[in-house]
Amino acid sequence: MKIVALGQALIHAPVEWPQELLRMTQDADAVFCNFEGCLPPDDSWPMKSKTIHAAHPQALAMLRGLGVTHLSIANNHVWDFGHAGVIETRRLAEAAGFSVAGAGASLDEAIRPAVRNGVALIAVDAGPTPDWAVADASPGVAPLRLHHRLGLPAADVRRLRAIAEATGESELRRNRAKVGYDKGQGAPDFYGLRLSEAAAPADMFEPDAADLSRLADVISSLRPETEIVMVSVHYHRWHPSWSEPPVWLRGVSEALAGAGADAVLCTGPPFAYAVERVGGAIVAPGLGNLVFHTRRGPVYDALGLPVWDGMALVCQDGEWRREDVKVLKPDQ
Repeated sequence: MKIVALGQALIHAPVEWPQELLRMTQDADAVFCNFEGCLPPDDSWPMKSKTIHAAHPQALAMLRGLGVTHLSIANNHVWDFGHAGVIETRRLAEAAGFSVAGAGASLDEAIRPAVRNGVALIAVDAGPTPDWAVADASPGVAPLRLHHRLGLPAADVRRLRAIAEATGESELRRNRAKVGYDKGQGAPDFYGLRLSEAAAPADMFEPDAADLSRLADVISSLRPETEIVMVSVHYHRWHPSWSEPPVWLRGVSEALAGAGADAVLCTGPPFAYAVERVGGAIVAPGLGNLVFHTRRGPVYDALGLPVWDGMALVCQDGEWRREDVKVLKPDQ
């Protein structure tokens, strides 16, 4: 069996695939890609004011021409044009012949594995994502929500909580929670932040227990009938330095590997990170870009950020290896 896992495709113009990439995907039983965009219906409108990615109308045909079979649409751009954009993007991707995972008309559809040739894809988005774009009874992405806490020394925690009480912010939050305006893990400690005691200041992210349990159950349900289980995780909770993956991802990878995932394929940061083994799974903390039709190219270049250095994971006969991929720029 041959599997090829590629990075994220942000396509706004026609592309011509390099011959070396076409040779890589040739004769593959499964080719994975994250479709970083939306194909909205004509009567929809943007749900935000910046970084909106309506894909080229022929983007899916381009990816099919590359040999992509398994498509993740769990990301922060599938909902750029609201619920209508989510539903239409999935409909068109399925009509184009892809096995699609990660977003849909309901949570059941969004979390449903895409299975082809003995290879299953489950896709989730780790946010941050607005509540309305998370699938439940309504359309959205399959979630792996991360609960954010700020770790501080005990004296700092007490001081901030005291300030929140003195200003009335804590009382306001409690009253909102009582009537159901604010939901979640209790009222925040300080102006929207939840605090925890820690030896030194630290950003702390914990995956939602219900989301992680649901994902583990789906993975487990695919065994032993499915030969390979791939889990796609899209995230924008990046490491502050951008040069390495975030700390929270290690624990998530361990949990997914423990549930039986063979590969954890991550997108979101436009950077390719080092591949590692976690338990029984191969983990790509960042596959980087495949196509990156961004307007910020000159800015990335000026800052020396390696957004044009892509990668692929190739599995042949059970052995995984990393291959360099030339990222297609806006003018290619």
